[in-house]
Amino acid sequence: MSIRTKLILFILTLLTAISAVTAFLFLHNEWASISSNSQKKNLQVLLSMSEVCKEIHGAPGKSSAYKYFKAFLKSPEIIKVSCSGPGGRVFMEERYHSPAQIPLRYYFKNFSPPLTGVWETSSDNGVEILRASLTARSRGAEITASVDFSTQLIYQEMDSSLRRSSASFFIILSLAFAIGCAGTLIITRVIAGPIQAIAEAARIIGSGQLNHRVPVKSEDEMGRLALEFNRMADRLKEFDEMKRDFVSSITHDLRSPVTGIELCADIIRKLAEKRDYDRIPEQVFSINEHSQRLNRFIDSMLEVSKIESGKLNLTIKPVNLEDLVDRAVRAFRTYAAQKGLKLEFIVDGEVPDTRGDPDRLYQVLANVIGNAVKFTDSGSVSVFIETLPGWQKVRVCDTGIGIPPHELNNIFSKFYRISSGRREYPSARQGTGLGLFIAKYLIELHGGRIQAESGTGGSVFSVFLPS
Repeated sequence: MSIRTKLILFILTLLTAISAVTAFLFLHNEWASISSNSQKKNLQVLLSMSEVCKEIHGAPGKSSAYKYFKAFLKSPEIIKVSCSGPGGRVFMEERYHSPAQIPLRYYFKNFSPPLTGVWETSSDNGVEILRASLTARSRGAEITASVDFSTQLIYQEMDSSLRRSSASFFIILSLAFAIGCAGTLIITRVIAGPIQAIAEAARIIGSGQLNHRVPVKSEDEMGRLALEFNRMADRLKEFDEMKRDFVSSITHDLRSPVTGIELCADIIRKLAEKRDYDRIPEQVFSINEHSQRLNRFIDSMLEVSKIESGKLNLTIKPVNLEDLVDRAVRAFRTYAAQKGLKLEFIVDGEVPDTRGDPDRLYQVLANVIGNAVKFTDSGSVSVFIETLPGWQKVRVCDTGIGIPPHELNNIFSKFYRISSGRREYPSARQGTGLGLFIAKYLIELHGGRIQAESGTGGSVFSVFLPS
């Protein structure tokens, strides 16, 4: 079931429930109002009849009050009226009609009699009668006014009033429900349309067409969702390119030393056959270099495995950061000299000891300084160390080719190598794309941070450690 169908069913169910509750509350309140009005009307009839009885009892010859009563207060549901004096003597009685069973169906069948007077039900000819009586005093004597009502006719009048008032209400409710249904279709189309487009785009991208994007047509939540989806697709495309580059580089990184080892072994075999033993040590040395290269690659992969499993631990002890930086700089002086680069180390003031894992910190410093030398073809690489409030900072500046702005945020990602497929970054082919990823994790594990800046004149890497 599609999300649009679910939304339609949910909203229609909600509209139906709201309409049902609204209709029930309306009918209940309307019936209560009609019942209250009926009570008032019947009570007024009884009170008027009581006044008529008092006038007739006081002046039997006068009947103007009763004539007025018959002309203006008589209602179809009144069956009989009577006046009785002391001892139950009836001195006035008149029946308007005989009750008869009326086959009618009603919405409700309840009627709460007024509190004034005595209201009792009885049966006359199989028809329920509501008899109301009220006692009053006239000329020192108690007289009783009685009115018999047909409950069926009371219900009929109340039901007729309810039907009339309900007709317009249900017409309005039906129109509102129809508008709600139309609105539901529009709303679900507006909401589900972009979601369906994103779902279709996800299917297309999942099939391998990574260039597909969702059109952004608004600035609301759906527009922002489409925008974030496109950004995710851009990142997915970048990672796909990284994956291809990584597979290519891994193939190269593994094949190159393995091929070199095989070649050296083959040469050693041929030299041994010729009994030219003097040249064998040279090939053994080459095999050792290729083996070390393989081991460095394997070590990097193991480091990543430890990081991802959370099993990489530090051996914390007092360490002098100046000594570690000096050691890393001296390790790359020969390499820098071979490339004709000036590699200098500058200390800004006294550097106190800090706490950390010296082997891991050296690994980070060697990686950052080694990258600076590797990606600089001419000029210099300068390493500065200084003490800041609460921090010790190592800054590595080079005059190399720099890092493209759009790749600056990715250089600390796993397996990411700077434009390894481009001619201007041939040195990137020699790396695994794991060095800076590991360095960033190790520095953050020490409570510090590492950041990179780059421009046309080179790059600057800064390492911050708590002092």
